[in-house]
Parts: sequence; C-alpha cells; structure tokens
Amino acid sequence: MMDSDTLRDQILRWSASLVGFAGLEGVHLRQPTSLTRGVAIAVKLSDPIIDDIRTGPTTTYAEHYRRVNQRLDAIATKATTLLLAEGYRAVPIPASQTVDQTRQEGRISHKKIATRAGLGWIGKNALLVTPQHGPRVRLVSVLTNAPLEPAEPITVSKCDDCSICVYACPVGAITGMTWTPETSRADMLDVASCHLVTEKNKSTSGAPVCGICFSVCPYGRKTGLRA
Repeated sequence: MMDSDTLRDQILRWSASLVGFAGLEGVHLRQPTSLTRGVAIAVKLSDPIIDDIRTGPTTTYAEHYRRVNQRLDAIATKATTLLLAEGYRAVPIPASQTVDQTRQEGRISHKKIATRAGLGWIGKNALLVTPQHGPRVRLVSVLTNAPLEPAEPITVSKCDDCSICVYACPVGAITGMTWTPETSRADMLDVASCHLVTEKNKSTSGAPVCGICFSVCPYGRKTGLRA
C-alpha cells in the first residue's frame, strides 16, 4: 500500500520543493471524477532569475518558466506511474494547461488544491504564496484514489495590509482583495487585463508571462522575508 510519507519522500527525491495531499471534496473540477485525493507538487523558481524581473519579464525567465513546467509535468508523470503500479487510479494534470480560453482556466485550480494540501494561501496577486518560498513556485497536481492522508487546509491569508503587488502591477489588474476560501479569482484579479499583458510580452520575452507581481512579494524576497 502506498502511504503518504512514502509518496511524499519519493516526489521530493525527484527534485520537487514542496508536496502536500488534499481532499477534493468541494474542489471544482471541469470533468466529474471519482478520485478523492489531490497531490499538490511545487517546484521553486530561481531567485536570481526572479530578482531580475523589474519592469517586465526577461527572456531568461521565459525559458526558465518553460523548463520548470516541463520538470513539473515529468514529476507528475512519475508520481502517476508509481500510483498506478501500486494498483491505484491516478491522473496527472499538466502544470500549464488552459481548457477554457475565455476564462483562462484549466481543468482544475492547482492553487486551490495546494491550499487544501496546506502548502500556502492565495495572495493578493491571486497566486499561491508559500511560507518557505513566497509565490516563487510553479505547481502541478495529480488526482488519485490512493488513501493519502489529507493535510489541514490553509484558510487564512497572511498578506495582511501589504499591497506591494497591487501597486506593482503594470496594468492595475490586481484588486487588492484579501483571499478567503470562498473568494473567486475574478474578485481578486482582472483576468482579461492580465492575459492581455502576458500575451503582449510574448513578442519580447518569447512566452506569455509577466512575473512582476510575485517578484516584488516580500514573502519571496530573501531580504525582508516575513514569518
């Protein structure tokens, strides 16, 4: 039988930075499933690369973004293969996949599963913020029916009165609303404006990315890191 500690240790050996397990009750899924657990996997982004993001994304960051997504997908595939070999059902959900172009949404919210798995909260920038690395992570998820022990969900934001990301956004897409588990992404972020600027950045960086809002977050910076 695959237990939680064994699976977590193996995923960490595959160079993941953080791993958590979530119950999927109440998590919106675009396709109904009988799978009851979510494996949230995070890989930390490079601090020097993120620190170089000031007025917009660099070509180095765009390439790093692609490479980390590929690494996450490889880890999720390995975890899925391991779970299948143990006789469980499992489905990897790609790190960067859009199934609804109008809403810019994937099959699931990796961030929602990560909060349910105890990895962090949703910051005012509408990104997962982890205590260890701030928002400087990328995420992938695996859905499974393995009897993994779910973590205590994180339900409270620690952004407090900080609004650095709100003022840093080049298109004013961040509303500044403090997250709760009931808060919708639309209440926190003008998705259309954010999408427009990331698409515009493709011509200079080579990928639809930005990065300003998480490069300035105090939780991710080595100096001024808040506990």
